[in-house]
Amino acid sequence: MINSKKILGICVSNRKNGNSSIILNELLRPAREAGHEIEILNLGALKILPCRGCFACSNSHNCVLKDDLNMVKEKIEVADAIALASPCYYLSAPSTLKAIMDRSAAWAISKTANSSKKKYGVAVSVAGGAPIEFSLQRIFTSLFLGLYNCEITGQLTIGHAFNKGEVLLAPSKLKLVSELGENLCRSIEEDCCIKSAINECEDKLVCPHCLSDVFQIYQDGRLICPVCGGELKHINENDTIVGFNRFSVPGAREHNAHIVNNVIGGMLASDEISQRLETYWKSEVLPKEDYQIDLDLTGVKDSLNWDNEALDALKATIPPAFEEIIKKVITKKALQNGETRINKETARRYLPKF
Repeated sequence: MINSKKILGICVSNRKNGNSSIILNELLRPAREAGHEIEILNLGALKILPCRGCFACSNSHNCVLKDDLNMVKEKIEVADAIALASPCYYLSAPSTLKAIMDRSAAWAISKTANSSKKKYGVAVSVAGGAPIEFSLQRIFTSLFLGLYNCEITGQLTIGHAFNKGEVLLAPSKLKLVSELGENLCRSIEEDCCIKSAINECEDKLVCPHCLSDVFQIYQDGRLICPVCGGELKHINENDTIVGFNRFSVPGAREHNAHIVNNVIGGMLASDEISQRLETYWKSEVLPKEDYQIDLDLTGVKDSLNWDNEALDALKATIPPAFEEIIKKVITKKALQNGETRINKETARRYLPKF
């Protein structure tokens, strides 16, 4: 008797019962036969709006847009593993996949930053042409699985399947899909990421960690994976990734710190930004000089009295982990503007505008 796990199958395609649906069915067949709990999410049947860049999720980790995103997040959160089946449109995955990532990244990264356990994930894509026609596909499928805290057990893209159902002309490829599904089952049952040897990229470099097949080449010869952020090294006749890993707990925490620094910079430079915005849209003339934001908070003391309503306004807007640093920023702004105390109105005036 196996210990049943929850596996979320995600079909990215808008086509009903098309190539991606067939692939997902074969990918999940081993888990279904093994008795694991399977749930299918068809993104094409959902309403997923594009991100509008308001940054409200930076505080609450919830998106202000009203559609099916919260349901998607809930299903991802409770899953032990994710099986992703996606078509390739123009060189890469459909925009719905990117919209989900954009709008839930703050939530997902916060989860990873405080997580002690990984999920497992596998991705199979289908495209209408040769590899040059789906050259960016694995970037987005790797990024999706990595963002939601999955160790990626395998990736495959089946090419030359343009028409609905055309993938059934290549049962040999679908058998490979089933083998990838078996490998995912082994990984969740043994609670260990078992990387599959199945790969359509035998003649290309592949990131050993996230299985993306695109690298940034630096002038000094370094190869950096733009998805997980690590450097590809050839050590003891094997390719390995070293250094930074954006999908690790430290990587997620570093990202959160980066966001906080951006918020602090925006708060400290808010007056200058507002003035330059107003001037630019009145005259459409660029400023003459660059502006250097002073991020130094070392000399800021609790020299101004905060009343209880001001503290309540701070707590209502800022996550607990960042309250002290944002309080310092507001104090610095208030001192610069000659404030003698901080009440609710003062705090709200300086709090970041999401």
